[in-house]
Amino acid sequence: MEPGRISDNFSSLTENVKDYVNLRIDLVKLILTEKIAKLATFFLIAIIFFILAMFLLLFLSLAFVFWYGNDIGPAWVAALFVTAFYVVAGVLVYLLRHALFINPLVVQLTKILMEDKDENQ
Repeated sequence: MEPGRISDNFSSLTENVKDYVNLRIDLVKLILTEKIAKLATFFLIAIIFFILAMFLLLFLSLAFVFWYGNDIGPAWVAALFVTAFYVVAGVLVYLLRHALFINPLVVQLTKILMEDKDENQ
C-alpha cells in the first residue's frame, strides 16, 4: 500500500468522524429544544387553566353570596358558607395532593422528558 493513500484515508475518516460528532451534537440540541418547548407549553397551559378555574370559583362564589343574600338570608352567612366550603376543599386537596397533582404531574413530565424518538424520523 502506498503511504499517501493511508494518510488520505485516515484524514477522510477523521473528517467523517468530526462531521458525525457535530451532527450528533446538533441532534441532541434539537431534541433538548423540543423537550423544553413541550415542557414550557405544558406549564403554560396548566397556569392558564389554573387562572381560569380560580376566576370561575370566584364568580360562582360571588353569585352564591348575592343569591343567598337576596333570597334566603344575610349575605354574611353565605360568605361563611363559601369560606367553610373552601376550607373543606383545601383540606381535601391537601390530603389527596399526591393522587390529584403530584402523580399525574410526574407521569406527564416523564412522558415529555423520556420520550424516545425513532432514529429514522
